[in-house]
Amino acid sequence: MRPLIRHYIVKDRFLVFLHDCHDQDSERIDYSIEQLHATMGFMAELGCRYLWILLTKQDLLPPSDREAIVSGVRKRFELELERYQGMHYVKIMDPPGLSAASGDQLYDVMKEIRQTLKQGPQPVAKFTKVQVEQLEKGPSEQELTERVYKASTESVDPDRFWTTFVEGGLDTWDHYAHLRAGYFVLFEGLSRGSSLLTCANDFLARLKELRLNHPEKFRNTAHRTMTIFWLYQIQFAAVTYQVEKGLEEFPSRADFRDILLLTPSLMNAGLWKAYYSKDLMFSPEARDNWHLPDHQALPPFKKKKLGLKPSTTKEELDRYKLPRFAFSVVQKTLSSKLRRGGVVKQALNALQSSTIRLRASDRSVPPYSETQAYFWIQLIHASLRSLDITPSQSSPPAFDGPVTALTFDTFKTLFDLTGAEWRRYYTQKLWEDISARMSFVNPDLKPLPNVFGTPSQAKVDLARLRMANTVTHRFATPPELPPREELDFNAAIVVDEANLMPDEGLNVGIHASLLQYLYRHLSATQTEKRGPSGTAAAKTALDLSETLGSTQSMFWVQQAQISMATSGSLTFEEFVTKNPQLAYEDLPFLYYSPEIWWSSEAKEVFMPPDRRPLSSIVSQMASK
Repeated sequence: MRPLIRHYIVKDRFLVFLHDCHDQDSERIDYSIEQLHATMGFMAELGCRYLWILLTKQDLLPPSDREAIVSGVRKRFELELERYQGMHYVKIMDPPGLSAASGDQLYDVMKEIRQTLKQGPQPVAKFTKVQVEQLEKGPSEQELTERVYKASTESVDPDRFWTTFVEGGLDTWDHYAHLRAGYFVLFEGLSRGSSLLTCANDFLARLKELRLNHPEKFRNTAHRTMTIFWLYQIQFAAVTYQVEKGLEEFPSRADFRDILLLTPSLMNAGLWKAYYSKDLMFSPEARDNWHLPDHQALPPFKKKKLGLKPSTTKEELDRYKLPRFAFSVVQKTLSSKLRRGGVVKQALNALQSSTIRLRASDRSVPPYSETQAYFWIQLIHASLRSLDITPSQSSPPAFDGPVTALTFDTFKTLFDLTGAEWRRYYTQKLWEDISARMSFVNPDLKPLPNVFGTPSQAKVDLARLRMANTVTHRFATPPELPPREELDFNAAIVVDEANLMPDEGLNVGIHASLLQYLYRHLSATQTEKRGPSGTAAAKTALDLSETLGSTQSMFWVQQAQISMATSGSLTFEEFVTKNPQLAYEDLPFLYYSPEIWWSSEAKEVFMPPDRRPLSSIVSQMASK
């Protein structure tokens, strides 16, 4: 019926538009608003004069909340109708208790319509085809900008907004409040090292809790695709603002209004329609899972490194090489089930081998020193321990995210790391002594503490901004492989972890188990002259797709297949250590954006990479 409505809209007729107040789902009112704008477009095109909007089913609302709910719906319609002022006769009818089922208040509504029509025709504006098309496009940029100013003027400061949102005490839960809450949840997640999709999970979890505790106010049902779409658009707008303003750090919560002013299209609640069809967006699959747009792709983030310094000097790279390596080692000791001593031993062996290989072609590379490497491991471990210390029972830890998600740049900010901390503990003579290279030598100035002081709140606040910045950069633009010594170290750990696992079976949550599974199924058809057979690779990918997804299984099978083809027949240990990039769990994101990698489409069918060709990293490793 809806596609035929325009044929019933003629110059001498009036329209009655019904909205169900009882259905408080945000998608329902968005759909009503969408139909309202379509109707207004038909009226402008065909010369229809009168429209009455009836807010119905009020009798089904809880009596205690009825007035507030109807008032909120009315305000939304009034806001959307502002652009049509003076063009038509439009009136919103919401007498208390209006119901078609019971007939309550219907007489007054019909009486008002009859009296208005008896007064004679009202002047109607003439519209050109271009004007009609403009009305159908939605609010102009100026209108959206005015909405930003109006909403921000009426809203509270960032801290109070966050507190009232978490507690469910917001007075208004409109589109602006949705956006603001989304940005705050996004910022909180990014500053703890979470990806955008994890932030979406956090937002949905918060809304679920709010619906349980305050069902009269938070009636939105969970919609995963809609949530991720809006968080992506918000993050995209924040990055655009950061780049345009030349900010070094990610925009803070206080920058939210200015972010919207630079990208006012976010205030258009129907923005999603430019990317998704209604059939896809309102499908049960899109409600429960993340789906890619079917109209146009999401806008790509700017290629410029977000808020990072334009270049890093060789001196700075050299100064932080050992601390950065030690940082990754300590994080691995905290996340792996292997003994700390075993992890550290593998790390020192990997660093020694990498250093010897580098010095063979470049004598300016400093020689390997077990004392220097182990010192940094100890210092960083003691520093990270201080983040778990709670100053008092009533206050949270200094850093409320998992230390395994912490980035090295954030760690440097928290502890003012300069790379010269060793001078507090060692004389330069002992630090560079040959005896200190062969085995660990204790400090000769003062011993290392077991734990350091907790960072100040100012440092924590700055670190959170830098964490959000680094995480956004890492997921928004194609990353690079870690240094070779880190790859070699990760490969050695994967081998050790695999040795503790049963020969059969697969645990996709453990990367070592996945690589072991790939090796076991592909190496059976491996020969000295050629890699694994295509049949074996296809079967392995098909079997894995049931648990990993089609794109994910095909990606890892192809990576293993290419590595085997370039290396010949190998043991599992050789397979991993000669192709250490396979041990890097974030390897897929060198090729795929997270939005594609984790999409339902990527799980159902193989999707080609959107960042770089699949064989490029293998070629890069072969040249090292």
